[in-house]
Amino acid sequence: MATLSTYIAEVRRLLHDANSNFWTDADLTNYINEARARVVRDTGCLRTLQSTFTPLAPNGTAATLWAAGATVTTGQYVYSNIFIYLVVTGGVLGATAPAYPSSSSPIPPSTNFTNGTATLLYVQNVEIMPFSSLPNAAYTLDILNVTILWGNSRIPLRYLPWTQFNAEMRYWQNNIGRPVAFSIYGQQQIYLSPVPDQTYNVEVDTVIMPVELSLASDVDTILAPYTQPVQFYAAYKAKYQEQSYGEAEIFKQEYIKAVSAVLNSVYTRRIPNPYSTPY
Repeated sequence: MATLSTYIAEVRRLLHDANSNFWTDADLTNYINEARARVVRDTGCLRTLQSTFTPLAPNGTAATLWAAGATVTTGQYVYSNIFIYLVVTGGVLGATAPAYPSSSSPIPPSTNFTNGTATLLYVQNVEIMPFSSLPNAAYTLDILNVTILWGNSRIPLRYLPWTQFNAEMRYWQNNIGRPVAFSIYGQQQIYLSPVPDQTYNVEVDTVIMPVELSLASDVDTILAPYTQPVQFYAAYKAKYQEQSYGEAEIFKQEYIKAVSAVLNSVYTRRIPNPYSTPY
C-alpha cells in the first residue's frame, strides 16, 4: 500500500529532483494531497456505505416525533408533519400539534412560538437529510444511492434530478409516507419524498474525500491501482508552480491517460449478471 514517503519518492523521480534542490517535502506533500483528492473526484474510487437515520436536524441530531403531553428539554429536536423544531425552552408539549401547512399557515413559523409549556422554533423540513448528518460528513463528496431500511427489507430509493424531483414529488406539501425517491440539492442536502412519516434507518452509498497524509509513514486509504495517477498529477502541480508550462502539460496528459487506464482495467473485469439475458 502507498505511503506518503513512497509517493514523494515517485514524484521526485519524475521531477529529477532526488536531492530536494527545487521542491521541499512539504511542497510535494501538498501537491500529493491535491492529487489524491483529484483522483477521487475523477474516479469515485473511495466509496463507502454510511449509516444514518431520518428525520435529522441540521446538525445531525435525531429528531423525535411530537407527542401530546411529552416532556421535552432545551436543545432537543422534535418533528411534526413536515417540519422539524428546536426546543428553545423545555417543558411539556401541548394537546395540539404545531400548525400544519394550510391556507391559513402556508409556511413554517419564523419566530419562537409556544406549544404547551415548551417554546419551539422551526429549523428545517423533515424531507431534508443534511450531509452534516452523515458519519463522514466533512469528507462526503457525492451521494450515489440511498436505501431505506423498512422492517426486514431494504428499499433502494429512485434518484431524480432536482428539477424533476421538485415538480413531480414535492407538489403536495403534506405528501407523507415511506420515501420512494431522493434528489440532491446543492452540495450539502439530500431530499427525500414522500416526507418520512416515521424514523427510518438509512444506508447512504457515498464517495468520500481522502484524509490528508502528513507523516512519511502515513498509509493511503486509496488502494492500487488508483494510486498510480497520483504521482503524475503531483508532478503537474509542481511543474506548473515552477512555470514550466510545457512540462506541466505533459504530466497532466500522463495523469489523464493513467486515470483512463485504471478505469478500463477495473471495469472491464466486472460481469453485470451471469444468470440472466441482457436487456
